[in-house]
This record gives sequence, structure tokens and C-alpha cells, in this order.
Amino acid sequence: MSTGIQNLSSRDEGFSLMKYKGNKTTSTVGFNLSKRNKTQWFQGDFSYGVLTNQVGGTLNEMGVNFITHTFYHKVKSPDRGLHWGWANKNTFHIRSHNNFSNYNFRYDYFSALGPSVRYILPFVWKKKSFVWQNGANWQLIGLQVKSGYIGAEPEDYLKGESLANNFFNTVRPFIPVKDLDLGFSSSLFWKLPTNNQLGIRYQYNYSKLSGIKVVHRLDQSLELVLNVRLW
Repeated sequence: MSTGIQNLSSRDEGFSLMKYKGNKTTSTVGFNLSKRNKTQWFQGDFSYGVLTNQVGGTLNEMGVNFITHTFYHKVKSPDRGLHWGWANKNTFHIRSHNNFSNYNFRYDYFSALGPSVRYILPFVWKKKSFVWQNGANWQLIGLQVKSGYIGAEPEDYLKGESLANNFFNTVRPFIPVKDLDLGFSSSLFWKLPTNNQLGIRYQYNYSKLSGIKVVHRLDQSLELVLNVRLW
């Protein structure tokens, strides 16, 4: 579990070419499941804040993310060294422009798969046990749904169609390089006498969603983390 402040820079060309920047509060909950040959990490987070652009316009921004990592270590220790695997990320963002009277609501969603890697280094300093952990993932292929250029409805959304038909009408592929989602994290944990861990984590994420109007998003956060061993 972690809490922190997230710095966000966002540009939705459906609103304007200007960037919106500001701070958001974020809360994160994760669960780690270790097996003999692989480790699975599940993480969900929620964030909310008000962003501003260069001329004083404000944008309410809310984000929900859920990501799973699977790392393989058949011939390695699960607690140290370099581990490769894959990740699946699901992201939903809502934006409301407070200075627009019409069409001020937009959103985007994507689900994508890609490679993931982590490096774990345990060490002892002044008779205290610490763990330094770095991770990175690159989402390569998947699907996305974005608001249309004028309104909140996605491109090709038809009000007379069924929900199933509109889903297939509005879904677009998440194309490698043309669509991007890159994530990086670095954490330092202090092992407590209770076998739990207290630490600090820096997270960085950049995403770009293509379409009629491109959406760019850059997130940075610094979080206080408590890892609790359940069994």
C-alpha cells in the first residue's frame, strides 16, 4: 500500500495544443504472489487533481490504473538479480475542462500487453537490511477507446446501435510505436524487524494515444510505501 503526490503533464489536442500541468493525490494498493518459478505482481491505483494551462484554464483529471506483472526465475533467486517477464496494463482517464461551456468532457481507455523487467539488490548498511528494486515495462499491443474530437462519444459511436455493436465500432488497436506506454519505477525498502518493509518509491510513466486528436500524458510520483507480509 502506498500514498503520494503525483505530478502530471497532459495534452489532449481535442481541447487545445497547450499542456495542462499540476499535482494529483494518488493511492496505490498492490499484491505480490511468489511461486517457485515465477512471481506475479498486481497493482491498482487511483488519482485525482486539478491541472492548469498557460492561460489559466483548469482541467479536472481523474485516473484509474490496474497493471499485472509476471516475472520468471526458474534458475534464479526470486529475491535478487535480473528477472524478465511481461505486463498487462489497463488505464482509464476522465478529463473535464472547467472553462468550456460545451463538450468539456473527455475520456480515454486502453488495455495493452508488453515486456517487463525488474532488478532486485538486497544489501546491508549499518547493520540494517535494505532492498533496492528497479522495474520497467513497455506496453506494445492491445486496444483503446477514446472520446471523439467534438463530443465525449468515441469516433463512430452511433446512438441507435446496441452496446455490443458500438463496442466493436469504437475500439481501435493499440499499435506499437504509434501508441506508447512506457513505465519505470525505483524503490528503496528498509526491512523491519517484523519482516515487513517500509520504503519510498519513484514512478514515471509516459503514454501517447493516437487518433483524430492525439493524447499525451506524463506522470511522475513519489510515494511512501508499506509492504506487509500476509503469510
